[in-house]
Amino acid sequence: MLRWLLGASDADRIGHALGSAATVVTSELTAAEIGRTLQRLAVAGQIEASHGERAWVTYAAAAAHWRLYGVTDAVLHRVRQPFPREPVRTLDAIHLSTAVLYGLEVVPPVMLSTDQIVRANAEAFGFAVSPARERA
Repeated sequence: MLRWLLGASDADRIGHALGSAATVVTSELTAAEIGRTLQRLAVAGQIEASHGERAWVTYAAAAAHWRLYGVTDAVLHRVRQPFPREPVRTLDAIHLSTAVLYGLEVVPPVMLSTDQIVRANAEAFGFAVSPARERA
């Protein structure tokens, strides 16, 4: 999400993946991660404060149409279990666990991530991943 919001080189592919999804489901943790990262980048002088504010407004407008999945006891229980491709960082484990539980309750999701460990775990769980890799 941050790569999309901050205009990284793959922002268009990420934006397309978000825009073409029938439903976007994300952890409630996502808002905290985005808000905290935008604040940290602004304080560190890596982005202008106004850029961070615009990114937050864009996120909030998009997220208003998304399904937020709580960081429940079930999610935290899954986080403590092994993952197919270790090591997995805690926040990534929360997102992966959210996807696993959502997939059991509703439908296997397409996992949106550019992180290689997250993508490898999503594929190991049988999920499609997005955005598609750029062709060389």
